[in-house]
Amino acid sequence: MARKQRKLNERNKFYIFTNGESTEKNYFNLIKQNCGSIYDVIVKFLNDDPFQLVIHASQIAKDANRIWCVFDIDNTFEEQSLIPAIKEANKLGVKIAFSNKAFEVWLLYHYKRFDKEMNNAELIEEMDKLLKSLNIKIAYNKSNKSLLEKYFIPHIQTAMSNAKIVYQTRIRDHNNSKYNSKNYPIWEWNSCTNVFELIEDLRLKNIV
Repeated sequence: MARKQRKLNERNKFYIFTNGESTEKNYFNLIKQNCGSIYDVIVKFLNDDPFQLVIHASQIAKDANRIWCVFDIDNTFEEQSLIPAIKEANKLGVKIAFSNKAFEVWLLYHYKRFDKEMNNAELIEEMDKLLKSLNIKIAYNKSNKSLLEKYFIPHIQTAMSNAKIVYQTRIRDHNNSKYNSKNYPIWEWNSCTNVFELIEDLRLKNIV
């Protein structure tokens, strides 16, 4: 009986691996703490590019029910680590949650939907503007856990709705484009993220 129970517990593990040491790791730990999940959620930071993140995740999480790797698109396509990461993830059964260009796209979706193309510096500027509109008199700081917990975690449903609409629009436009393939060119989808798929997969007990 003890062995059977141990196997059940092992299959209950939901791993989230991210190469974002501050914002992403803090965000998912806060979701775990504030919303709960039907799974035993484990959030880990690995200082890897997307390809190595997928490889190491699959090696570490051998007892997992779910394995997700979270990373920014940023310059990973040009650096030739994105396509190998996608192919390896498909082969190993690892799921990918991307943000293009950066995780701040997902955070901004907690308050508004947009499809404007922005670089990393412009995304930070947008975050500062958002905080100012909320009468928060501090600049955006990637390491500020209390900021995430108070102003972003309570708006997860809005973020999921906004992100899903933009993502599905990108897929629709893609299916009508020259690519005509299920291998979506996510490196071209600026201001787009599929983090909502990870959140849905967590099967949260509570949305605060």
